Amino acid sequence: MKRLIVLFLFFYHCAPAQSSSADLLPEVLALNIIEPAENKIEKLGKFETGFNLPKTLKNQIDDYLFGRPHKRGGINPFVSWDLDVQARFVHLQSGKIHDVTGFFYRAMKRDLKSGQWEEAENNYPVRIRFAPPLEGKWKMDVKVIVKGKETYHSESLYFEVLSSENKGYVRMHKDKQFFERDGEIIYPTGTNLPFPIVDNNMFYSKNPKDVLNLNAWVQFREMVSRYALEGGKYFRFFLNSSSTDFEFEELGYYYDRQHFAWEVDRMLEICEENDLLVDFNMMHHAVFMKLGDYYQFNYDFSDYWPGDYWPYRDLQPVSGYSILLNSKQPSDMFLKEESLRYLKEKVRYIMARWGYSTAISYFEVMSEPWHIDEHWMNHDIPYDSLGEDGDRARRAAYNYHSVISEYFKDSIRNVNHLLGAVGRFPVGTTDIFSHNMNKKIKNIDSTWFLDDIDFLSISYYTPRPEKLLISKSGAKNNRCEEGENSAACTIERLQRTYQKPVMFGESDHGDNTPICAELLSHRIDLMRYAFLGAAGHYTWSGFNYPDTSSSHDHPQDERLIWPKIINAKDFYNESWHLDLIENFGQQGREKSKIKGYSKDLKEHQYIINTAKTKIGGYIYNRTFNVYTASGEMEKAIDSTSTCFLKEDYLRKPVEITWKPSKMKIEGVKPLRKYRIYYYGFNRGSFLNVITVRASLFGKLKLVHPSMEAHKNDNPLVWYRAELFPAAD
Repeated sequence: MKRLIVLFLFFYHCAPAQSSSADLLPEVLALNIIEPAENKIEKLGKFETGFNLPKTLKNQIDDYLFGRPHKRGGINPFVSWDLDVQARFVHLQSGKIHDVTGFFYRAMKRDLKSGQWEEAENNYPVRIRFAPPLEGKWKMDVKVIVKGKETYHSESLYFEVLSSENKGYVRMHKDKQFFERDGEIIYPTGTNLPFPIVDNNMFYSKNPKDVLNLNAWVQFREMVSRYALEGGKYFRFFLNSSSTDFEFEELGYYYDRQHFAWEVDRMLEICEENDLLVDFNMMHHAVFMKLGDYYQFNYDFSDYWPGDYWPYRDLQPVSGYSILLNSKQPSDMFLKEESLRYLKEKVRYIMARWGYSTAISYFEVMSEPWHIDEHWMNHDIPYDSLGEDGDRARRAAYNYHSVISEYFKDSIRNVNHLLGAVGRFPVGTTDIFSHNMNKKIKNIDSTWFLDDIDFLSISYYTPRPEKLLISKSGAKNNRCEEGENSAACTIERLQRTYQKPVMFGESDHGDNTPICAELLSHRIDLMRYAFLGAAGHYTWSGFNYPDTSSSHDHPQDERLIWPKIINAKDFYNESWHLDLIENFGQQGREKSKIKGYSKDLKEHQYIINTAKTKIGGYIYNRTFNVYTASGEMEKAIDSTSTCFLKEDYLRKPVEITWKPSKMKIEGVKPLRKYRIYYYGFNRGSFLNVITVRASLFGKLKLVHPSMEAHKNDNPLVWYRAELFPAAD
């Protein structure tokens, strides 16, 4: 009998516990509205909710956050395989569903006395952000999946969304050539405000002991606010390991860099309040270089330190991806599955935290992929090289764009934002790739062909005044002839090949050239790029300025170019220009000599609408350039200067009039009158108007103002022309 009792007790204790159905259900969480404060939720406005962590989950997360680096236990709240927070929003009237990912949030605040950031009180460390696209009643439900198992869910939260004047997301225009917002075409024209760069920022730093001081971000936020106040509308921004990125030293561990993410939150709030639109680049290129360019040695991939050039060792830790892969080859992180797993999580966090915002015009996957595996000091650029190293770098660039764009569009199902891929302007007269082509190349970077890449973002740097119209064959302005080397024909070729918009994410004249012409060459670019068929244009140098505490010498205040950027932005976003590009018919261009000179000194490009009733364009005197634009030739720019142009004819300022070398618009209505309005170089102000009749062959001559190669005159003029009288 005793034996039976013992056996009974044994089986009783070993048998699975019988729980009620209620015990098996996920624990219920209470959702709290964090923003807006008064619960006045507006259509397309920021709606933020959050919840406190159950004690068990909090303890598990703390085990991870405060554990041993690279060997942490517990639950990592930043990666979805440990903690996945999924929110579902249902619009009750229409039944439309929006799924949003939550994210872990560490509240921060600034301590101006110490010059550092401090942790702030935070009752809701898990946040969900959403911009409801429809007014009316909504329901919100959240489920929390821990280690693959649904462990918690929320009570349903009901809320009402009010009407508002908030603008929506930037979309692709129906012609796949330009962008639009709320059904209206836009022409983004702005500058790069890439990240905090003044004060003692690590970027461009030559001091290995530099650490980011709070003042760098104070100044940066003030710069963004000032740009908005002066009338700026568009700028480009990067996640950079020195001051904005939330992951570097340890993969998946974003906790110690939450102050940077918090600052990006504040920056976007400024943008949302002022209707600024941000081109958001998700990865600055220094992190995938062997040796970072422009002295960014602290935040390149591994510990290649220029000992032969530099008097001290690298004091900063290497990239977490280098540690994970036990590799000194940056391309590994784009080719290995274990690193791609973390890179996708990083994009997931970006979209969870900032993907709600209508202030982000579009995202770019990475900056300048041609730097993959580059060693800056050795001038070793595998991406442009033949052989195994070059094939590997190009394969890495393509693979990363392929993996991330598919993840962006299919896995996390982003429907709010367009996604772009950065490349250089294709070299030559037939190329369609952003790297130099050679028949011996086995692997090409064909990123731009990817279905999940929406647009092409171009980097283009050269000081040459003829860079947009180098060679032109044949007598037809409006036709891209074989062998023609012009920016407009390159853009036409890219659009025809990829069926995607082409924009200039950054352009400039090259290192140390802006100061030569007092940024006047930027003005030349700003007045030309919109007539190439491109979808937008962002200048590069527009953010450096003198600062006594800076670790890099900025001799010139580049913010002085802002009024010119804003002037161009206003000009291109007037209704007449937007109507012109929305009804884009054809692009034309010509260059010509003037009497007494054997070289082409005069340049002209334009766009005609489909009805041939409206035209916009510019005329440019090429003898106004980086060499001559300052108007101080007595200072003798010698051949060692970055602003020196070796061609003698480009170093002699020449006045150009409309005759005897007449410029002309081709393809207009024959024998019809057009009224042409001219606008000046300095402020874009009206100069004069003239009425001209087109020839029997549909050519319209331009009787334009005199163009003198001096900054106080009009070395370049805009014009717009309209059929007169307007009715046919």
